[in-house]
Amino acid sequence: MLRVMDLPHWPPDSGGSFASGDRFSTSAEEVLIDEVTKVDGTKVTFTCTFDGRKLTYDFAAPSVRTAEKLATILRENVGKTLFSVGVIELPHREE
Repeated sequence: MLRVMDLPHWPPDSGGSFASGDRFSTSAEEVLIDEVTKVDGTKVTFTCTFDGRKLTYDFAAPSVRTAEKLATILRENVGKTLFSVGVIELPHREE
């Protein structure tokens, strides 16, 4: 069974602009899932918080179905670390 951590390039790096003196997370264990902001085809955009700041993440899933499953997992785990969702299994295709 495929887990989130088995997806290529998981976990993604955060993006966005940064100011001088900003701290960066060094691990997915340091950021908390905030919200899924958009699912557009295979691209999942979501935010996490670290050190009082909201960080944006873009993840390119291997398929539209995987993107939708990942978005559901992230929504169900708001407030938990990004690292913690890595062990969650992606649900089998439901007919």
